[in-house]
Amino acid sequence: MRAIFLSDAHLRQPQDRNYQLLLEFLNRQKELDTLFLLGDIFEFWLGYEHLVFSAYVPLLEQLRHLRDQGTELYFVEGNHDFNMGPWFSETLACTIVTEERLIDWDGQKILICHGDLIKPDPNYRRLRAFWRSGFIRGLSRIVHPDLAWKFALWLSNKSSKLDPNRKHQDPSPFLSTYVANNMTAPADLLICGHFHYPVVAEHRGVKTVALGDWIHQFSYAEMTDGRIALKTFVP
Repeated sequence: MRAIFLSDAHLRQPQDRNYQLLLEFLNRQKELDTLFLLGDIFEFWLGYEHLVFSAYVPLLEQLRHLRDQGTELYFVEGNHDFNMGPWFSETLACTIVTEERLIDWDGQKILICHGDLIKPDPNYRRLRAFWRSGFIRGLSRIVHPDLAWKFALWLSNKSSKLDPNRKHQDPSPFLSTYVANNMTAPADLLICGHFHYPVVAEHRGVKTVALGDWIHQFSYAEMTDGRIALKTFVP
């Protein structure tokens, strides 16, 4: 069996390099059993009932093509993409994970999550809960999607995550603490995104994998017959 895990592409427009490389990478995947998308694939996503953002149609069609080939899809909501809506739940028949989930895959117990809840930050947790609240869902039914898109990109532009010179912190200490104190069920493997720093380590007998990003590193994890490895896509 073979699975791909990737996260943190922060896609904006189809002409962007990381967007084009992701389409190329996914198009190359043949006989892929499962694709795990661990959040922040989109720079902004809010699921509407009858529409999707036009910038993301090429990726959505590629995902549908994979699904038609028999690839099972998982999407773990990130801090930029949540309330995935009917396109993912119905059209793609995608399994949506809001926080974390322990799954049995190819004989292993794997805990998948985005990673934004691994580093303790009460202020962030409150902000996260607000963006996922019923108030925001109700507001999305009133505000025109074009306005929501412009506002989201404005917020994004205030962030420096797209800066190639930005230094990201090794998440190993946070992963170690999380495995020791916060894991709610025993797992063989913990896989997350969010930190934009690819690393494989082992803590208390649990192998931990942080995926890096698909902005500058184009890193991902591939599991084949129970063995996982971090890789980099070279077009």
